[in-house]
Amino acid sequence: AIKTVETFGTYWGHYVLCYIRNLLAGTVLYYAIAGFFHYHCYVHSRSEEIFKDRPRPSSSIIWDQIKLAQASLFIYTTLPVISDYLIENGYTKCYYNISDIGGFVPYISWMLLYFSIVEIGIYWMHRTLHTNKTLYKYIHGLHHKYSKPHTLTPWASIAFNPLDGMLQACPYVICLFFVPCHYLTHVGLLFFTELWATYIHDSMDWNLDPIMGSKYHTVHHTHFIYNYGQVFTFCDRIWGTLRVPVGKTGVAEGPNKQKLLPVQKGFFGGVGRGGGRSGKNKSI
Repeated sequence: AIKTVETFGTYWGHYVLCYIRNLLAGTVLYYAIAGFFHYHCYVHSRSEEIFKDRPRPSSSIIWDQIKLAQASLFIYTTLPVISDYLIENGYTKCYYNISDIGGFVPYISWMLLYFSIVEIGIYWMHRTLHTNKTLYKYIHGLHHKYSKPHTLTPWASIAFNPLDGMLQACPYVICLFFVPCHYLTHVGLLFFTELWATYIHDSMDWNLDPIMGSKYHTVHHTHFIYNYGQVFTFCDRIWGTLRVPVGKTGVAEGPNKQKLLPVQKGFFGGVGRGGGRSGKNKSI
């Protein structure tokens, strides 16, 4: 740490140390959380029941996702550094003490507003990454090479182009310019996205409405133009892109075969025929 400060100076050395901290924390979280889910999905005795009628992810798929995720972490973890720079230099409405915002009730109220706006921002960023052909081809499409239930695993959570991850997470930073949020809450939510991304990519049936769980997100990977939300389903319901799965994830035939309920028109229209990987609406 001392050598880092001596090399870059006190000011920039601080942010270099922030980057190293974020990289180490992000790496530890990735392997710890994905490893935990890996055990419960593929090693625990319940895995025999889970995969009795559906394909199990191959070790080559898992290894591919780990390599891509690890490479992405080196750039992806610069986003919290940018966030720290903006906060510490007074460009945002971020604060450090609950008393600064007037107490616990205002803290909760602003936090709920912050998280709601972030959810809407992530929905539209994610949707744009699909509908804009250039962004999809050069940034988001890499993550969607995992397009079948048996190619989705907890290790796929951050197996993406790092710019993809930064764009989808940037509403957490942008909203700080307009909505007050406690610093630790903001940082906690940023790292929470890694936990959540692991959960929604495990291709399991652990789902509870109105949560945008793994069953919903698997549909997003197989059909591309539905279920863009991050944590909740309300954005997809409002803008008509929610597709509800019934049956068991990954099962292609038999009594447990998964089917999708018809998409319902949202309050502000429904999903068009465009978008997705190929600009076509894949449906079953």
